[in-house]
Amino acid sequence: MRVVIGGTFEFLHVGHRELIKKAFDIGSEVTIGITADSFKTGVSKSFTERKKIVDEFAQLFKKPYHITEIHDIYGPAITDDFEVIVVSPETLNNARKINAERKKRGMSELKIVEIPMFLADDLLPVSSHRIRSGEIDKFGKRMKIMRVQIGSQNPSKINAVKKVFSMIFSFEIEYSASVVNTGVPAQPFNQETLRGAINRAKNALGYADYAVGIEAGLFWEDELNNYLDRTYCAIIDKYGYMSMGHSGGFTYPQKVIDMVKSGVEVGVAMEKIFNVHNIKNKMGAIGFLSNGLINRVDFNAQSVLMATIPRIRGNLYFSSLEDNRIL
Repeated sequence: MRVVIGGTFEFLHVGHRELIKKAFDIGSEVTIGITADSFKTGVSKSFTERKKIVDEFAQLFKKPYHITEIHDIYGPAITDDFEVIVVSPETLNNARKINAERKKRGMSELKIVEIPMFLADDLLPVSSHRIRSGEIDKFGKRMKIMRVQIGSQNPSKINAVKKVFSMIFSFEIEYSASVVNTGVPAQPFNQETLRGAINRAKNALGYADYAVGIEAGLFWEDELNNYLDRTYCAIIDKYGYMSMGHSGGFTYPQKVIDMVKSGVEVGVAMEKIFNVHNIKNKMGAIGFLSNGLINRVDFNAQSVLMATIPRIRGNLYFSSLEDNRIL
């Protein structure tokens, strides 16, 4: 089976290696297209240097292969009689364009085999650009301080993010918090809560690696004939990929709900009814109602942790994260 792959292969990082390995695993003969110096600007290594590195790696597989210089996304894939093209999620659209061009030329379409996206230890994609800038090394190890922006100055939200991120990442993180426009009422209901979390993250991102938005709201449940309080978290990274999760849910005493229905925020209602000062920035309603068994930081942290799951197992989720690319 004749297989074709293409790329810049500037550093031959883990993603490149898996791409080449997959091509040799399924092919009896492999053609490797490497971008010409004139096609990819800003690359730190010449075509000759990159070809040498790829050549040395390809020799390990003990199968016939050919390396060719390409000057566009198509290369020999639209002229030669290949059967399969191996791509990453990042280059999947190029493969689709190649098949469209082959179809125009009366050629059979290539079978597209997609490898998973490989993530660095900061759970962001491994790329030559990031290696070139010194952000990560070619094995995906984070080399620079990671920046996380939080779309709130509420201490319980800030501490919830720090708690979860410190569980996941072992390198230095710089946190910043800012007041942002949520685009939803102070007391959100139902889908307003999701929009608030997303808007907090989106409007906080700036030049950070990650932005985190946390929003609590009341959700009507027909089966219960009552509202559940849930906290939603949206995490958006600098590439525009978003993941979301939410906390568990709990109900309020009816007199709190009655006051909220009249237009008062939950925190204000709790303070007035139970005479607890500044509950929003301290234990939270959940802390008071659970008699201290769970505090607001831990409750918010539930939503943050749930939102990180698609990133922790990014090789399983990355294609679906692509569907949630909002920037």
